[in-house]
Amino acid sequence: MSYRAAVVGAGITDATSPRKQQLSAVELCQQATWAALDHAGTTPDTLDGIVVGNIDGFEGTVLGARNLTRALGLGADLPVTIINTGGTTGGNLMQVAARMVRSGSHARVLCLGGPTFFGVRDLQSAINTNSPMIIEQPLGMGAYHMGAFAANAYRQRYGLTPEDLAAVVVADHEKASRNPHAHLRYTVTEDEVVNGRPLSSPLTQPMVCPVSAAAVAMIVADADDVDGLRSTPALIRAMGMSSDPYLGGGKGDFAEMQNLATLARRVYALADVRDPAAEFDVVEIFAPYAHMQPMQLEALQLAPPGGGVELIRSGATSAGGSLPTNLSGGPKCTNAGVAGELAPYAYAALQVMGAAPEPIQVPGARRALAHGTGGTFFQFENLAIFEALPRSDR
Repeated sequence: MSYRAAVVGAGITDATSPRKQQLSAVELCQQATWAALDHAGTTPDTLDGIVVGNIDGFEGTVLGARNLTRALGLGADLPVTIINTGGTTGGNLMQVAARMVRSGSHARVLCLGGPTFFGVRDLQSAINTNSPMIIEQPLGMGAYHMGAFAANAYRQRYGLTPEDLAAVVVADHEKASRNPHAHLRYTVTEDEVVNGRPLSSPLTQPMVCPVSAAAVAMIVADADDVDGLRSTPALIRAMGMSSDPYLGGGKGDFAEMQNLATLARRVYALADVRDPAAEFDVVEIFAPYAHMQPMQLEALQLAPPGGGVELIRSGATSAGGSLPTNLSGGPKCTNAGVAGELAPYAYAALQVMGAAPEPIQVPGARRALAHGTGGTFFQFENLAIFEALPRSDR
């Protein structure tokens, strides 16, 4: 028998900086978990599994995921699956949970992403060692340098200016200012972004994501067994993962996201998406650096090559535009590690469920695209397409 999987509940906590966060990692995860259960209108006894993210070596609290789940108040008998795929952990959580449901081995699974880092120093000391130890670390390469590779290649090919990259940041901050869960809920100007603290050319500090503290939880269930639930399920219509070589020297072209483009074609075929720019009502993509969002829009066939910034400047990706993108503000304004990677999936699902925060809800959204990425040079990608599940299809 073939099973279908759907998101039936999601919980997102308010984000802030680790130094201002009043809740522990356990308390944040508890809050997100019980919010997801409440959204679905179900109880812990209906769950038969937990999928939780834990980036070993990046976990600032040294709190194992298995021990974390014991403190959620869900009972001691639920089997736990721990996912650790580095920066893609959050996006892969939902995909693993969906495969468990699709296989028929589980009927209702909680996937949980908590905060990964508790401070900028904690993050930087870990992430700067993420590049291959023998080949790239001796070159003095850290996270910002690796991010700047693509930024420079993209800028040189298409003649982008610092103001073009700043326009992406300005748009994300405007969206985040309306999202009650976002971390950086303030607007910025292009001048403030361009003249921000230099990191690795052409990136300035405002062009790079913050370190946030938050948690995200989702409940994935059998789409044909949702009677009695409070929510409108979001059917996981299609999903997939893909990867490039780990070493930067193995990438084909830093000026375009070839791996993501390949994955998009495969996932679109599964969902019979033939005109992506016209068929998606809302998009949530993981773009922690300013240059990534326009490049991803192009790889996802939502903008022509070199046209990502123009699409953003046109207002098409804003609320009320033809292709609302990252209305949550995206990871550029909130990035809590594993929770940050799971967030695009939660926001996209909430949009088609009609349950996103009211200021950022797209009226009548029926189909949404969610994306996650990770790796030293963002070599690893995941995608999912959500569709509102009509009552006649349940």
